[in-house]
Amino acid sequence: MRYSSDMVIGRWLGCVVAAAAAACAAPAEREYELTGQVLAVDEARQEVTIRHEDIPQFMPGMTMAFRVREPALLAGRAPGDLVAGTLVVTNDGAHLKRLEPTGVAPVAETPAVSPRILQPGDTPSDAALRDQTGAVRHLSDWRGHVSAVTFTYTRCPLPDFCPLMDRQFQRVHARILEDAGLRDAARLLSITVDPEHDTPAVLSAHAAALGADPQIWTFLTGSADSVKEVAAQFGVSIMSGTAPGGGIVHNLRTAVIDARGQVTTVLSGNDWDPDALLDALAAARSAR
Repeated sequence: MRYSSDMVIGRWLGCVVAAAAAACAAPAEREYELTGQVLAVDEARQEVTIRHEDIPQFMPGMTMAFRVREPALLAGRAPGDLVAGTLVVTNDGAHLKRLEPTGVAPVAETPAVSPRILQPGDTPSDAALRDQTGAVRHLSDWRGHVSAVTFTYTRCPLPDFCPLMDRQFQRVHARILEDAGLRDAARLLSITVDPEHDTPAVLSAHAAALGADPQIWTFLTGSADSVKEVAAQFGVSIMSGTAPGGGIVHNLRTAVIDARGQVTTVLSGNDWDPDALLDALAAARSAR
């Protein structure tokens, strides 16, 4: 399998990361030792994807793309390398500050998932989901509005993956509330990829922690099949229990849908900023 640089899996072991700074009272910087195997190296993005063992007092074994600040750490690294490293976690992100080779082993293959990805002009399927109040919802419910759809889950452990998507949406949400035109026209949808844990009640608490106005920002869950159906068409692969210790593997995608219910833009990964999403929403609104 070719692992995407924006792939991330995890189980949240403490409190919701989006509220970590306030709720967990964690130190500004924490260090954890990890050991694992390199699955992919992306020098352009300064990332290395590692299938790692349990990280004591932080997270169970899983597969994750880690950033490095020193490009030299990736020099000579290749899939199959066994490594030991030091992970630095702050309230705003995480990076590896040490990565040393300890050996080499064959890489175990995971079945590839190749979902059909919607293109601009396509209309998403209308699988039944449930919002944070428990009400049944469909993407077609937001026809007449332009909407941004992203995929996250509340137990994601690193601040610069799913919690970063929450923070980006928070910023967009604030801008929408400040603009009367956008407040009437634009909506935000966050769909969990962990429906087993992220029940309507869990999502309701998560939405409250983020200060989400339910008229603007809706959180959605559903059956595992419904969530996978909706996610796959946007190019989001969800694989549960494929990593050591179980967990969830998914990539990051954020789509904009116009008032007719058609896809206009898809933003990959976590590199986009709020202005990029606001511009995409404005463009979709103009196309009505």
